[in-house]
Amino acid sequence: MNFRNVWPKLLAATASLLPASVGAHVHIQIGYHAGAWDLHVLDFESGRFLPAEYPFAVALAARSPAPAGPGYALLLGAAENVWILPENEAPDLLNLGLGTSGIGDGQFTANRVRLELHRLDGPGEVALFTTSAFGAPQGHWISRDGVNSAADFITLPAINGHVHVNWVFTRAGVYRLGIAASATIPATGQTFRSPVVDYTFFVAGPARPHLGITPPRNDGIVELQVTAPAGSRVEIQAATAAGEWLTLGELIGTGQPQSFLTPATPSSMRLFRAVSF
Repeated sequence: MNFRNVWPKLLAATASLLPASVGAHVHIQIGYHAGAWDLHVLDFESGRFLPAEYPFAVALAARSPAPAGPGYALLLGAAENVWILPENEAPDLLNLGLGTSGIGDGQFTANRVRLELHRLDGPGEVALFTTSAFGAPQGHWISRDGVNSAADFITLPAINGHVHVNWVFTRAGVYRLGIAASATIPATGQTFRSPVVDYTFFVAGPARPHLGITPPRNDGIVELQVTAPAGSRVEIQAATAAGEWLTLGELIGTGQPQSFLTPATPSSMRLFRAVSF
């Protein structure tokens, strides 16, 4: 099944079932018991969940212009707007950290474990980074250059680790991240890796713009009525004969209907759409 094709239906079907995760302090928790890994979700208010039981809600409040600077360009490419769950607590956003539990002293080399990104399915890119004392981003997972678990990892303390990070998504929609934990066994020097576990993120987008159309006027001009959320950037597009979408212009939503004029050619049956960013 193509996950990208079904995400709108999944979002509609599960929206009412999402945990009350906005503003909550939650961990992707790495446990290790009796020689077996245990990856789960720890909600500090509601308790422990299996990853499939706790999809993460990335609220629309997380959306902002992409941070400027060369360090962020390496992480995010040319993304204009991004959704960020910040490492510092924000009252209206999920506070999603990483933690370890149940791991004894000396079980793993240097008492360190790694959390690795092995696969990504979603409408955009994902980055995981921390911020240095000087405000520079330090990337750990960067999907825009391809998902590679040998490069896309973050190292955590194995004993009662508690690390907060910045989660970044470049488009709204549903993301499924395949994550695994690994560590080195001191006695053998071999890497011991967990199975890959899927975690789901629901990234909320702005309300879709509404587009109305009037019949062509005598001068061949069509008047489009565009209603879009205040502050959203909207592109007005028309279908070409080749089946592609051509951008005619753009406007900034006000929450009220706005008029957009365009020639009706090549025919009065021309197709239009409004796309928000």
